[in-house]
Amino acid sequence: MKSVRKLAAVFAALLTSTLMLAGTATAAPAAFDRAATTATAAAPTAPKYFTGVGGGPYNIAVQTARATAYEAAAREGYPAANCRVVRGPIGQQINETYWQVFIEIYCLPPAAPGAGPIIGVHSDKCVDVKGSNTADGTPIQLYTCNGGAAQSWKIHSDGTIRALGKCMDVQYAKTENGSHIGLNSCHGAGNQRWEKLPGGLLRNVHSGKCLDALGWQTGNGARLGIWTCSPTHTNQQWKGAGMNG
Repeated sequence: MKSVRKLAAVFAALLTSTLMLAGTATAAPAAFDRAATTATAAAPTAPKYFTGVGGGPYNIAVQTARATAYEAAAREGYPAANCRVVRGPIGQQINETYWQVFIEIYCLPPAAPGAGPIIGVHSDKCVDVKGSNTADGTPIQLYTCNGGAAQSWKIHSDGTIRALGKCMDVQYAKTENGSHIGLNSCHGAGNQRWEKLPGGLLRNVHSGKCLDALGWQTGNGARLGIWTCSPTHTNQQWKGAGMNG
């Protein structure tokens, strides 16, 4: 009984501690994707953590903990491919044959219907939220297209361009050439609203300047910003399904 109480305290501490997102993504069985397609709740729009606890022989406990975490995510509409293990497996041995194991996963929301990549004509790389991080101020960059949620964009009727439940934003509402683009909570101001121009340009309403692969850079991690619109400059020309909104 003391061991059980001790385990409960350990798990409680883990759940209330600061969460570390570093770690290697771990693929989930395809069954969890099938479960996600049967979710009845409205499609989620924000990231979320899910926990799973399993009991039994260690290997079985680990499998059960993973299963319960991914099944919880699937019930709320998070595809398994959008989730990764960020904590655990952490186990507590109760007796010679019985373990309890804790696992925590972090899930990104599915792409909005009609969302897709925005691809630079000059670089042939995708507009990407760095590290799939949803914190306000996360840089938006170029990166090799991979079909992930961090590269699934949709232009909404209010002119905002959204991924991971947040908006493409000219940081600090700056208007100077070279001002950086980042991800931010949507608030509808002009520095988050964009106009599609002929030739695949995207012009920011507040600044009147265009989305630009700064310095004509094409490497992974190249920063995006705004610059005076130049319709003949291919580093300001964009294509892909994300431009169809």
